[in-house]
Amino acid sequence: MIGSLLFYALYPLSLYLRRRQSVVHGTMACESFAATSRLSIESPKIPPDQRLGQNCLSTEKKEEKMSEQSSDETPDVEQLVCVSHKDTMVEAPSNMSEAQTAATGRREEEKQETPKEEDGNMHSPLAQPSPEETSNEDDDLPIISLMRELDKMESEEDPGNAAACIKHETECWDEYPHLMLPGVTNSNPKQTSLVPNAEIHRDTQIGWHFPAGPGGTEEIFCPLWQFPTMSYYPPRENNATFDVIWRLWQKTSTEHPDPLVPFTKPSVDFTVMSYNILAQDLLEANMELYPHCPQEALDWNHRCKMLLEELQKWKPDILCLQEVQENHYQAQLFPFLTEMGYNCVYKRRTGNKTDGCATCYRSSCFSEVSVTPVEFFRPQTELLDRHNVGIVAVLRPAVYQGSKVAAKGSLLCVANTHLLFNPRRGDVKLAQLAIMLAEIHSVVKLWKDKGEHCNVILCGDFNSLPHTPLYQFITTGELDFQGLPAWMVSGQQDLSHKATCDVLRAPLWPDCLGISDSCQYVTSSEVDASHSPVTMPQASPGGKFHYSRDVLMDLRSCPLSCVGPSDLLLIPGVTDSKPDVSSRNQPAIRFQHVIRHQLDLESTYKHTLAESGAPEVTTLHSEGAATVDYIFYSPERVSDLAGSQFGCKGLKLLGCLSLLSEETLWFMEGLPSYVFPSDHLSLLAKFQLELNTAAC
Repeated sequence: MIGSLLFYALYPLSLYLRRRQSVVHGTMACESFAATSRLSIESPKIPPDQRLGQNCLSTEKKEEKMSEQSSDETPDVEQLVCVSHKDTMVEAPSNMSEAQTAATGRREEEKQETPKEEDGNMHSPLAQPSPEETSNEDDDLPIISLMRELDKMESEEDPGNAAACIKHETECWDEYPHLMLPGVTNSNPKQTSLVPNAEIHRDTQIGWHFPAGPGGTEEIFCPLWQFPTMSYYPPRENNATFDVIWRLWQKTSTEHPDPLVPFTKPSVDFTVMSYNILAQDLLEANMELYPHCPQEALDWNHRCKMLLEELQKWKPDILCLQEVQENHYQAQLFPFLTEMGYNCVYKRRTGNKTDGCATCYRSSCFSEVSVTPVEFFRPQTELLDRHNVGIVAVLRPAVYQGSKVAAKGSLLCVANTHLLFNPRRGDVKLAQLAIMLAEIHSVVKLWKDKGEHCNVILCGDFNSLPHTPLYQFITTGELDFQGLPAWMVSGQQDLSHKATCDVLRAPLWPDCLGISDSCQYVTSSEVDASHSPVTMPQASPGGKFHYSRDVLMDLRSCPLSCVGPSDLLLIPGVTDSKPDVSSRNQPAIRFQHVIRHQLDLESTYKHTLAESGAPEVTTLHSEGAATVDYIFYSPERVSDLAGSQFGCKGLKLLGCLSLLSEETLWFMEGLPSYVFPSDHLSLLAKFQLELNTAAC
């Protein structure tokens, strides 16, 4: 950068100094070849407007002026001789001899009267005076003095011409006239001019012109006052569209078949996107979360345009959206997605909420088997008084050849949900998640009873951090919640400094929900069996009865425990009181302090950036940044290498779209911004599923 500035600053200056004109021995030459002459000047410096008039006068006026001066016999005015433009530079020495003879006597007086001006130098920046040119300085002085006097007289007589030529002479161009070097005859005398004082001529410059552009067809004017910090090119304007180059596609598995596998089956690759697009109503109701965002970046029209561009860029095969405002879905999103070839299912949140979830899939890749909307609000249960929802869709991958299905894949259960945000209510989040897992299990069990495997993809906004109890429950299938603080379930806030906090205890949700601690719906037969009397154990050979803890816990709530023996001694206030059976809590479902589920799920993201080790971020606002969005899936499990079911169960993760760190997002002015339309980042993963050609 510094080298470029020095080049553009010094190069035009060197051209100007190298190509300046000067008079050496009465002949036009470049200062690159001429030396500096020490001149003794009597007359004061001529103003630029008067000196410039010399170049503008026509040849006829100059000759007329010379004839008038020669006829004038006033003793105070000497005869002046000038060089006409009609004369060539070779004829200049003959005229100099006559002028030198006329001014010989006056020259000595000038040297004595002005001793201080005798040392005035005309320095050339590129050459030093040679002895020969210094010795001939007396030959140059008469011509310069006579030309200055002539220039002064012409300017006084015709000041208009001088003023008219100022504009022509006050700018310095790179295209200099053809110069006359010593010993070379100029073929075009009209293009030459004598420069009586190069230093004065330089003071009148106001800038330079330089060629620019392809082939030098353009020119740029640079004023003198900008030197040397001037710029020859206009500032570049960044009008290019901003491209998200930081989110790279990361491959987690090779897409080529393993050479060690004895055979391969046809497969289909598909992508799944989960995206919380931030409902505009929620944004406007929580403006305190976005004080860092420009107002234009929060406008729905701007955000919708960028959102549709992002969806069109990635074109996922399955799209799961959260916080989809109903009116925006119907007016903008649904028509756009339908035109792109998607079939869409929308579920609005219950109550007075205006947003909900939407699940979309490409009709050219999947066929719909079933769709189940899920509501978490249960009016009969105090725990489930929140209006969150979800969607469970069963799809079947298919490969078409024209209008005929060439191959089909195993069923795919796609679940999309948005759990409660409140960081203090971990018990509500676990109950909502249990309902979602029970719905998924019922679908998987239904098709398993029919002899068909169903893979699972669970995605959405879970409002829980990685490796917290809720996350561990999904990925490991088990959670011991006894005595766990409610705020610790999601890990969104650290409330350990509070003196009191809610603690989870069994049962986690009431039996009226109809879901067991295994996150499965309980049938009526199972409920009836739980109400049957407890069978007393048989006596051991030693005559003693052995009871397990579970049996004793069941006996505590058994109706038989409320009936006393007939021979019981009546003691007032002790044995005469009978417990109220109707007031006792008699759970119809055995509920322990450990909850489980039978779905095998993994996260597509590792939650740390491979390059820096910084935590991945899926959402950011003024209160912080975290990962709360996930895509869980049924991984491919190889259980029998020799069997016919080799590699036919589970999904193979091929890659995912990388996330960003909190530092990077704040560097880009946070979320939402002119780059990202929501306060969440989209999650995108690519899977591979085997096809079954025999089923077709």
